[in-house]
Amino acid sequence: MRNGRILCLCVTLTLLLSACGESSKLYPASKNEGVFFSVPKSWQGISNAALNKYEKVAANDQPDSRETLVKWQVAYSRDPKVKVAQVYSLKPVKSPLVLARVRDLTESEINSFSYNSLRDVIVPISQLIQGADLGIPDFQILIDKEIVKKGARGIQSVYSFSFAGTEQTFNQTVLMSNDRKTLYIFMARCVSTCYKKNQKVMEEIVNSYTVLGAK
Repeated sequence: MRNGRILCLCVTLTLLLSACGESSKLYPASKNEGVFFSVPKSWQGISNAALNKYEKVAANDQPDSRETLVKWQVAYSRDPKVKVAQVYSLKPVKSPLVLARVRDLTESEINSFSYNSLRDVIVPISQLIQGADLGIPDFQILIDKEIVKKGARGIQSVYSFSFAGTEQTFNQTVLMSNDRKTLYIFMARCVSTCYKKNQKVMEEIVNSYTVLGAK
């Protein structure tokens, strides 16, 4: 009887491992930072090394640049020809693009960061909500809510605005670690027509984003 149970367990494990091996998703993760998410297996990835290299060149090796604070980052796009420069540009992209980024906070940020600071990491959302004219046309806030993870908490904001005559939609989650020392940024975006067409998969990716915190 015992041997039969062992055999049954072995068969079950084999089936589970086989299923995992045939997964239709990729699971980018940083074990050190306690962060992971999932994207479709067919998407093109841009590595931490490639993103760091691009930022280092763009910052001209300035010692006080934000690039020096980055602990981990990766990007993925459905476009197989996606360029690193597109990840850091506000120019609309025609295919879904996601970026996960973890960086240390500076001493001044640790003491001053609020929920509005988290909202404004990419675009000055808090000022735009209040009606400030910042030259960002057609701004709309679609979702703005608190997010609490095991290792951090912050704000998820979904918003749209026009750039060079094209409307685009951003789904961003920006969290601060429980000890207020680390910033976790997760962003998914594309032109609004693309976002609506791919909304289900975009939301699945965003919902998969998990922050457990550094070990």
